[in-house]
Amino acid sequence: MKLGEVFGVAKDPVASYIEREKVDSTLLSALPKSQQIIIYGSSKQGKTALLQRHIPEAQRITVHCGPSTTTEDIYRSLLRQQDIEIHTETTTDNQRELSTSISAKFTAMLPFLGGGEVETKGESKLSNGQELKSTPIEFNLAVAQDVGELLKKVNTGNIFHVLENFHYLSDDIQRQLAFDLRTFEEMGLRFIILGVWRERNRLIQYNGDLQDRIIEVPVEPWGVEDFERIYGKGGPLLNIEIDQKLKNRIFTEAHGSVAVVQELLKKLCEKAGALEFKPHITYINDSHLLEESILEKIEEYAARHIRSLESIAAGSRTRRATEETAALYLPYYLVKVMVHRNYNELKDGIERKNLQILIQEQHRTPLNVRTSDITGMLLRLPSLQASAKIVPPLFDFDAGTRRIKVVDSTLYFFIDNCKPDDVMAEIPHPDPEA
Repeated sequence: MKLGEVFGVAKDPVASYIEREKVDSTLLSALPKSQQIIIYGSSKQGKTALLQRHIPEAQRITVHCGPSTTTEDIYRSLLRQQDIEIHTETTTDNQRELSTSISAKFTAMLPFLGGGEVETKGESKLSNGQELKSTPIEFNLAVAQDVGELLKKVNTGNIFHVLENFHYLSDDIQRQLAFDLRTFEEMGLRFIILGVWRERNRLIQYNGDLQDRIIEVPVEPWGVEDFERIYGKGGPLLNIEIDQKLKNRIFTEAHGSVAVVQELLKKLCEKAGALEFKPHITYINDSHLLEESILEKIEEYAARHIRSLESIAAGSRTRRATEETAALYLPYYLVKVMVHRNYNELKDGIERKNLQILIQEQHRTPLNVRTSDITGMLLRLPSLQASAKIVPPLFDFDAGTRRIKVVDSTLYFFIDNCKPDDVMAEIPHPDPEA
């Protein structure tokens, strides 16, 4: 096999993929049940790979969500991917000075095989002599019940409707979908949500009725024993043997990120010349090669992370109610606080009150930094990262525990290996008086 097929982060699962009892078995046991499934965790921690491993592509209908995606966009995509045509008829008010749209009626054209007496449109002949016909049905694209009825008419077999990147949706859209998921669950329609966050019960916070109606599958944590199994599975496929001390260094540097482990193993193999399977074992025990690999990965991650941190720091200004009070520039101070923390300080998140104290210690006008200012900035953080096109997001605010958490698993590796002052030197201070 080639190195890129064994180790590294790729669109498709690599050959060193391992199953974990607490993760894979939880998903497998959930598939035959009726509840909706939530797969969550930091970015690049194996959510999509887990899904691809256990659910064939033919059983998945996937919608990739974005910051501007609405519930109607999601439902329209799900219907379109199942060959349901949607026609929109708009009525207008012509009595006003300018004609304006006041309502819209949706009609779905459902395909089916046969030659019944139902009035049909869009008939076409198939090769086996059957006729492909469609029948119009009026429905409301904004009502989950109507959408669910259409999906049930065309769903054959065990189909899962997958919503990727759920975390990019606005708070209102996530809340609406949390209510719609209950309707779909009662109708027997299965949904799988993939989101970048680290706390349990994210959707239950929006809709308490989802309690016992969803099954959550966290993909974290990853342990050293898991990383050892990844190497144990991938190593023989390339016929390599890496010194235990080098492996331990990789597993320690990763701080629980399977993406960092995969990338460091791949980079180390590249430098050792193990680009594919060879008949003779390749022994890798040169610590200098690992040091070079780590430095190169730091530089690669730095290019993206510093750009992302700069975008957050330059985010919308937070102002007090009075005009005399200067802008607080809280996103900049948030970045400064996070960059100067180490892994142990970041792994469980920073509580909102502690964050306020840390920002006040750095701020030019600490008395102006109130709890409400910090909360407002944290609540706006998802939209700030989305508008800055930070993909995947670096931080997430858990409103339940009131903690800000790192949700890009590679950021721990970067922060623990960078020089904080050098990073902040590349990020302009938005306050011209600072």
